[in-house]
Amino acid sequence: MGKTVGIICECNPFHAGHGYLIESARKSGADCIVCVMSGCFVQRGEAAVADPYLRAEAVLCGGADLVLELPFPYAAASAEIFARAGVDILTRVGVDELWFGSECGDLDCLQCAARICETPAFAERYAHSVGENRGTAQAYFETLAALSGTDLALSPNDILAISYLRALTALGSGIEPVTVRREGSAYHAQTLEAQSYPSASALRKIWREEGVEAILPHLPPACREIYAGVSRPVDLAYADRLILGYFRLTDPAKLEACAELSGGLGNRMAQAAVRARSTHELIALAATKKYPTSRLRRGILFALTQILPEHLHTDVAYTRLLAANATGRAYLSETRKAIRIPIITRKTELPEHPRARCQSEWESRAWALWTLCHPDSAPADWLWKLAPRMK
Repeated sequence: MGKTVGIICECNPFHAGHGYLIESARKSGADCIVCVMSGCFVQRGEAAVADPYLRAEAVLCGGADLVLELPFPYAAASAEIFARAGVDILTRVGVDELWFGSECGDLDCLQCAARICETPAFAERYAHSVGENRGTAQAYFETLAALSGTDLALSPNDILAISYLRALTALGSGIEPVTVRREGSAYHAQTLEAQSYPSASALRKIWREEGVEAILPHLPPACREIYAGVSRPVDLAYADRLILGYFRLTDPAKLEACAELSGGLGNRMAQAAVRARSTHELIALAATKKYPTSRLRRGILFALTQILPEHLHTDVAYTRLLAANATGRAYLSETRKAIRIPIITRKTELPEHPRARCQSEWESRAWALWTLCHPDSAPADWLWKLAPRMK
């Protein structure tokens, strides 16, 4: 098989921007497009709007050939950990190029920023800025600007792009990076003002408020039928009582030991939970510039699933096959001897080593929590019973 392109994504839900990136990669001469997609939870600490197999099917309909899972807890971690896990999987699967969107669309600029971020001076100055109660994104780009001596013309939404480049270097990956300038609405836009390229945030907001019929016209035609049956998206709000109860009843010292909740944040969340009447209010009461809402949501997930800081720094033990078409299946068949990561489809295929058992346990907890965030609830082991989507 010829050129293979990898894309790390969430597709929460799949929209025109994802389609544009896949189409651009295909036009570049890609013979096979491999997507590594978040499972039940996503990088901002939110529950994925639908199960990973349904979302993967939409990705296939949008032009990809093979969809593998970026497993929990890496999929719900900070940009650095999210990017490293995704790049690691694609490297071990053997793709040639990594394609990703960015606000600036300038690979040279992003690579310059990535090199600065690797220096001790950056780490020291960034830690100092965050310690002064600046927001993490603000501190990140203020530090970059100060150390570069030039205007790198970057947006906070470029942090993930920079993280991909840093991960490629750290892992010694031979994958070539390619960036495409983002089109349409801003990443966090809450309205559908850009009809051609609406943001995922806007689609989720309107989906929650008005139902799936309100967003179907704004989804790519090829995947509308797939989402049509999902009347309401999965949402952390459906688990409000569980979340508030856990943070009210758990020893703050135990919360502090969880990933993303150290340095007094676990205690702050416990105090906020006493007054909060919903997960949304809990986050609003605890949030500051130093503790953005995405970190709080990740802290909630990691507390409920018992994820410790050291768990995030382990290597991915395996990935799950979510969807594939004939081209994707042919790629797996042709490269099976060169692929350096187990790709499983069922529980009986889990590798027999401690790291895989740990990852399986983390994922099982995440799935159990995700089913409680479902509008209709579902058995805790429901996702184990689903099969990859084939075309």
